[in-house]
Amino acid sequence: MKRSLFGPLAVIRDDKMKTRLEHWNEEKLIELFIDDSKNELIKDYLKSINFESKILSDQVELIQNAKELIFDIEEGKPYIHVISQSLCLDTFKLKNEQILKFIFDSNDENDLFEEVRNIIAIALSLDIPVYPNTPKLESELIKYYKNILEVGFTVLGEKGERIKLKATNSKDIKDFKANNLINIDTTKYWSALDLLLLKENLHDEFLKLNNAQRTLNYLEVAIKSLESALSTENRNENTLQSILTKNPILFGIEYSKIIPKHRLGSEYEMDYALEKYSGLIDLVEIESSNLKLFTKQGNPTKDLVHAEQQIIDWLNWIEKNNSYANSKVSG
Repeated sequence: MKRSLFGPLAVIRDDKMKTRLEHWNEEKLIELFIDDSKNELIKDYLKSINFESKILSDQVELIQNAKELIFDIEEGKPYIHVISQSLCLDTFKLKNEQILKFIFDSNDENDLFEEVRNIIAIALSLDIPVYPNTPKLESELIKYYKNILEVGFTVLGEKGERIKLKATNSKDIKDFKANNLINIDTTKYWSALDLLLLKENLHDEFLKLNNAQRTLNYLEVAIKSLESALSTENRNENTLQSILTKNPILFGIEYSKIIPKHRLGSEYEMDYALEKYSGLIDLVEIESSNLKLFTKQGNPTKDLVHAEQQIIDWLNWIEKNNSYANSKVSG
């Protein structure tokens, strides 16, 4: 008679609050296909030879036989727990449990990062899943995975030298871009880290789209407000300036700072000083849109001549007082 591979069904519980490690710390025994008539004989034999599950010294073999790795941080230091199968001699069943954890002792941040990265990379190259112990560790774990995709990883050679490698089953960082989702190859293995990176990129993309939509909505409201002011017969400079001050997006999105009623010393005051992200500064003076720029003969009107003279006066003043003018905008 053969014994069943499957034990009783586990009671369904809400494990959302558990860490990944706590999930495995609960005893889980897996029954084997064993001929009952030989069960005691096998157990007696294993005990007679003092059988123990030895910890393999080779990292690759150790990781290769793991069920999964769990990334964790304790007291600010990274650890990697190894979940594997061991044989319980009392029940002669396989048990999934934490068999050990990698401890990284380096005090150099770069060396520490490299050590952790290399263990994770070996697991990924062997298709062994790596999980964060808690959701809060997702972003920290993703830093290692991004580095693996961009740089690769290193292993010790026969003479102790570092050899740089990249797994043949490794994906490219561009595979996780939102605009490349249509090209995802569903026949390939997608690890837990792949899904975490995809989740992070999609989250960033949704934030960009959300911010873009908010900007468009803001701009639409601002344009309607300006159109309404320009469509009235009693439109004036003060009304326009009030709308522009409340809706600076109407100047464009290339400005980092918008200063209304900016003064050049005690001599001049203009309606706005606009500082670009590049550091360049635009000076703006608003005039009523009722004013005409040219006469019927095509000559500049006195209002246009006055505006041009204002600009010339500003430029002359700035040329003479450059440092002072710049400090008043940047300060």
